[in-house]
Amino acid sequence: MKKRISLLIMIILLLSGCKPKEFFDPWDDLGGAGNGETGDKEDIELDEYDPDNIVNISENQKDDKVIDYIEINFEDLKNVAEGVSYKENEVTITKGGIYLLKGSFIGSVVVDDCENENVRLILDNVNITTENGSLNPAILIKKTDGLRIITVKDGTTNYLKDNVTDTGDEAEEAVISAKKCSLTINGSGTLNLETLGTDATAIKVKKELTIIDTKIEISATNNGIKADDLIALVNANIVINANGDGIKTDKEAESEEEANEFASSKSAGYIYIKNTSLKINSGDDGISANNGLYIDNRDEDIIDVTTNGGAPSRITEYSSDNANGKAIKTDGITYVNPENEEETDWPCGYSENYSLVILGGTFFINSNDDAITSKGNLLISGGYYTISSGDDAIHAEYITTIKGGDIVIQKCYEGIEGASVEIYDGIIGLASVDDGINAANGDLRNYDYHIYIGGGMITVDASGDGVDSNGWIEMTGGTLIIYGPTNGGNGSLDSDRGFVMKGGTLVATGSLGMVENPSKNSEQCYISINLPNYQNAQTKIEIFDENDNLLYELSPTKKYQSVIVSLDKFELNKEYKINIGTSSYEAKLSNIGTALGTNNFGGGNQGHRPPRP
Repeated sequence: MKKRISLLIMIILLLSGCKPKEFFDPWDDLGGAGNGETGDKEDIELDEYDPDNIVNISENQKDDKVIDYIEINFEDLKNVAEGVSYKENEVTITKGGIYLLKGSFIGSVVVDDCENENVRLILDNVNITTENGSLNPAILIKKTDGLRIITVKDGTTNYLKDNVTDTGDEAEEAVISAKKCSLTINGSGTLNLETLGTDATAIKVKKELTIIDTKIEISATNNGIKADDLIALVNANIVINANGDGIKTDKEAESEEEANEFASSKSAGYIYIKNTSLKINSGDDGISANNGLYIDNRDEDIIDVTTNGGAPSRITEYSSDNANGKAIKTDGITYVNPENEEETDWPCGYSENYSLVILGGTFFINSNDDAITSKGNLLISGGYYTISSGDDAIHAEYITTIKGGDIVIQKCYEGIEGASVEIYDGIIGLASVDDGINAANGDLRNYDYHIYIGGGMITVDASGDGVDSNGWIEMTGGTLIIYGPTNGGNGSLDSDRGFVMKGGTLVATGSLGMVENPSKNSEQCYISINLPNYQNAQTKIEIFDENDNLLYELSPTKKYQSVIVSLDKFELNKEYKINIGTSSYEAKLSNIGTALGTNNFGGGNQGHRPPRP
């Protein structure tokens, strides 16, 4: 949003008694864009971040068969099998094998090293609650090189609760903890996890966590699910209520060198979600990954995320600056400086990859902070989205790319943002308190900021700038409808280096104070009309060709005084008629840009300033 109103010029015109011109030069200093500039679109290969190269699920991890097991019945712990011991409310497994657990138990199940043999626990309608003040979780898995698998038996409902209240170093504040190893949870039964401790995470895994097919319901006083290296959720159904984060990877580095090493590894702090439904209500972030987040869901897979109470009823610049709780994000590697204990998120190697990828699914997001956000590059290529955000709806620090999807942004501070925004396809409708689509990042220097629109159906309702780029804007296809600002300090179009119109359909309505027109070197004709008075919302705009054929019509949802129209049906040296309410305008397109009305209402030059004579 830029504040550049040419008050001085307006005053001079009034004092001199000049009358408004009926026609004006669309590229003069009152709202012109001169010769615009364009640059190259980004070319990032999706397969460079393909989860097939990161997530490896073995047949053993998928195995949920209930055969060849050793039974541990909590109602009869006097007689336990070889490799199993019971002492002081603790069942310990010290030998590899398959163990079926059944019954109720107050205490902890501990899987020891087991000489690095594979251990699988089958939960068969168990109810495990740790002792009050216990230092151990309900299930504790110690360091091992063997597979550790928990199978939730089909047709069963299982309850695990912790009572860890000691926050010291020896306490393991979790319901299920794989302290120094990886863990797989599979099986099509139901697993209920509840943390009764003061600051506990339901599932905490040091390395990799894989969940396959299982239905899990979580209530956590801290995080729902946390792993350091990787979380893979496949064909699962998970409900999480957490005071902290819902699902997170938490890859921490102990030095700047290690942080840099982790940042260059795609698999450090990675989350993979496939054919999985999630319902998350979190006090902080919903789904948070360090390095990469990849969602490949079907339409019937629903991800429903509410963070920190959701978007406030009234969104302001102040509220957005103080928002907390992002819904879906990639963040960077955590590094804590030992000298001053300052925590920073070390940026990952984002420039060559998309760190957040969504291929499909159905999303309902109500976030106090950003809804979908990446500290690197972001790609959306499909899916259905209903979004309310207290800050940005879709945001990337570098490149935001949209190649498909049906996106409805009901409310937000800013709609779609990135240092670069590229839209190739999709149906997008958004309402924003500030800018609708914005290319900016104040932390970058010498960056080629840009917005490129090559396809899709985009409708923007913005109280700030409709489409705003700190660099260039180029449109080659698709449809862009802008219901822009009603105040004179913003414009429907706003660029630093010009808006080059090459194809598609553009209709931009809004106030006159900061009007910017497409650039002089555009390739598709446009008409810009400055109206003498505001038109009421729903006042129809109709465009006819010289044979009175209706080419386009629109009834803007907000009042407006400026209309900019560019249609791919426009031709040079042809005549067109524009009806706006009860008024009619005629224009012969002798130039790329044809302007009607008066420029007395225009603001300062919004784009690339044309050379002075």
